[in-house]
Amino acid sequence: MMPKNYKKDLREKGYSIFPSLVPKDLANSALEAIQTDLKENYDDKKQSEYDNISYCPDLRGEKVIKDLLRKSKMWKILDEAIGVENIEHDVGQIAIRKAHNADQNYPPEPHIDGIPTPQNGVTGNEISNFTALVGFFLSTQTSDFAGNFTVWEGSHHKLENYFRERGEKAQDEGMPMLDFGEPEQLICDFGDAVFCHYQMAHAAAVNTSDVDRIAVYFRIWLKGIEKKRWHYLTNIWDGWKI
Repeated sequence: MMPKNYKKDLREKGYSIFPSLVPKDLANSALEAIQTDLKENYDDKKQSEYDNISYCPDLRGEKVIKDLLRKSKMWKILDEAIGVENIEHDVGQIAIRKAHNADQNYPPEPHIDGIPTPQNGVTGNEISNFTALVGFFLSTQTSDFAGNFTVWEGSHHKLENYFRERGEKAQDEGMPMLDFGEPEQLICDFGDAVFCHYQMAHAAAVNTSDVDRIAVYFRIWLKGIEKKRWHYLTNIWDGWKI
């Protein structure tokens, strides 16, 4: 299903949800591949890597994962919103929040990707920003605190203004501590997708439910972004068509 106002939502909220976007055969194949990899290759000594970078590292970039992006309607949506001739993307992050991974409903904390930390594999002294984040949900969340993808609507505008006012010294100061308002934990079903502007603050809620939350995320960036990172942090719609 294609939301009528997804471009408006992207502009104003920073994200748009696409219910039942992924064909069941693609979603089922990806989920089966993830479950098989977990059974055969899971190593509890690598839990920090799984949580901060990706589960199933050997599965990243495989066709069954990449097809979620390339063979679903999301590829057409990206073409409409940015232009597929103008973008590149990563191999996909397999993100799992295990059932009962916390003892209570701790409030989610906002972040944007690409800020270097000792755990996330991002190196250097500046923010490794990209352009858009696309997520595909391979499990169902029926309530809050089920590992939900969590958003702070409009935070992309606040961060754009902050970076403009703070200047380039903000590049190595970590996540800005701003008042983003109240978060929303998205209630998503198997096969749903979300399309976000890179600069929208987001998080994964803790999972106190009985079901593992399984998702696959792709980072999308405009070609040549490595030469214009600060420009895009302070001109967040440059390069978009919406």
